[in-house]
Amino acid sequence: MLIRVATKKDNQALLDLSRQAPMDAKLVVNNDRNPDYFYLDDLLGEKPVIFVAEKNSRIIGTVGVVFRTVEYKGKAVSVAYIGGIKIENPSQNTLLTFRLMKHVMDYLMDTPVKLGFILVIGANRAMEALLSGRAGIPAFDLVSNYQVKNIFPLPLLRPGKKYSLRTATKTDIPEMAELYRTSYGGYELGPNWTADYLSSLYEQQDFKLENTCLAIHNDTIVAAISLWDQSQFKNTVISRYGGKFAFLKKIASPLRLAPPEGHPLSELFIRHLAFEEGYQDAAAGLLKWVIRNNRRKYRFFRCGYPLNSPQAEIFDKFWGLSIPVNFYSVFKPGDPDRDDMVSHLRQSLVWEDLSLH
Repeated sequence: MLIRVATKKDNQALLDLSRQAPMDAKLVVNNDRNPDYFYLDDLLGEKPVIFVAEKNSRIIGTVGVVFRTVEYKGKAVSVAYIGGIKIENPSQNTLLTFRLMKHVMDYLMDTPVKLGFILVIGANRAMEALLSGRAGIPAFDLVSNYQVKNIFPLPLLRPGKKYSLRTATKTDIPEMAELYRTSYGGYELGPNWTADYLSSLYEQQDFKLENTCLAIHNDTIVAAISLWDQSQFKNTVISRYGGKFAFLKKIASPLRLAPPEGHPLSELFIRHLAFEEGYQDAAAGLLKWVIRNNRRKYRFFRCGYPLNSPQAEIFDKFWGLSIPVNFYSVFKPGDPDRDDMVSHLRQSLVWEDLSLH
């Protein structure tokens, strides 16, 4: 077996592997990256590297790494994100997962990054065992918990008339950047919210400024929500419903909310929800407004957020299907800052753009 760096020639093989390699969880979710497997890694960070395990000229496993410069205690730090782990016949190839992760760890040892991170869907026992530290792989530390929620577009949502609601324009970007900087100011591992950074996001495929909506009070932007239809490069497919999710699907079947197994969700991603302190009602009104205006086209409105965050207080008021996601960090062996950084991150809100996962 050979482990090597993937090239564009591997695109179709990686798409096929992704569709045929279910994870071990009660709710089996697959991100179908058709038509370009590599594009999502380009969005996730800088200098993406995708490793593949090849046997008899067939790709049987893959894992990706991207790098990102983030803010930690107000200073820029370079970190690595590990993800996209897919294994052919995972129940029969458990050692392959270890070999791929060991390859990633060895690769990161030769880079200047301070630490790495990985997102794991809740109750994924195989991944939890892998991250516990074995076979030359350093132990990972749980540092944050998130919820990924698909909100049901229920009728009769009323945004209220207290605020003026409208779509954003280019002239709003500097004020929006200041709003994001204030709203996400308590988060660690976030980007530097400059107007230039925010403008660069709107250069990404189908992330459109006209799909960002604002709440205005006294000529000031007090809340903003950004929406993203990713169906041209990524679709969420439910491969299997199990446990409580199978029960929920059954009782909700008359509403036709959840698609059949193997079919994509019709979902609109909520990438950002930012608001000034004291304007939670403006943020909730914006969310109701965008759901009301888009409910005929989309089955779900998907959002991801840290537990106990100001955003959680808004999203938790809406009905939907929630999936827990855990965020782990890993350091190079013997790093003297590990304990302090892990402790600090566990006590902080940790930023991650969950619309990219």
